Amino acid sequence: MTLRQILKNLEHNQDILNDFWYIIAAVVISSVNKPDDIQFVYYAIVDQIENSSNLLSKEEKNKLIASVILRLREAILKSYIIIGFPKTINTLQQLANVTPEDIKALLPTKPLRKEESWSEVQHERQRGKTLFSKIYDRHTDKVIKNMYSTHPDLAQTALHQLYGPTLSETSILNAKETSLVTVAGLMIQDIPLQLVGHSHGALHNGATEKDLKRVETIVSNLADYYHCHSIAKL
Repeated sequence: MTLRQILKNLEHNQDILNDFWYIIAAVVISSVNKPDDIQFVYYAIVDQIENSSNLLSKEEKNKLIASVILRLREAILKSYIIIGFPKTINTLQQLANVTPEDIKALLPTKPLRKEESWSEVQHERQRGKTLFSKIYDRHTDKVIKNMYSTHPDLAQTALHQLYGPTLSETSILNAKETSLVTVAGLMIQDIPLQLVGHSHGALHNGATEKDLKRVETIVSNLADYYHCHSIAKL
């Protein structure tokens, strides 16, 4: 079965803007270092919109595609925290390459994250701490203490560089979807220790057990396609 067929056969919700199959697929593709394959996620998105939005005009369809691509590239960006920055760069570049100019013209051209003043940086850091606490709940202080004990800069880096500016920006992907991005990245890379905490964190952020199982199914299907030896499971 081809990758395009696998993506087509995944469970799709009718409301694509509130679905996450393409987000999870992108994280897996980026993680296994197959950035060229992001084109098939793009094509599958367009196919779904074309096939389920017959009443929309061409302009309306393009706006919908652009909105989905905005979510897709935000998911890829956020995944760097789990899978690494070089892979993220390559996948985003390939996504840009496959995206037509008329769709690109509908996408924002300025950074979403604002760090031009100290107050904006402080806001990001507080926002990051809030998300971190929501994910780890009653274990928050213990997790931070453990990170400090392994390297004094580890907890600070997590809160100020990862959670603050990147993960806690939820205007494009909400907290639940962001958690599912991290869960998918941990699954495909077979990192069970962190998967435990982030799976619970996803539930704290509004995901259901069904959502987590669906993520696992998507990751498993793509892992089989890419001949990954093992993945972390719930």
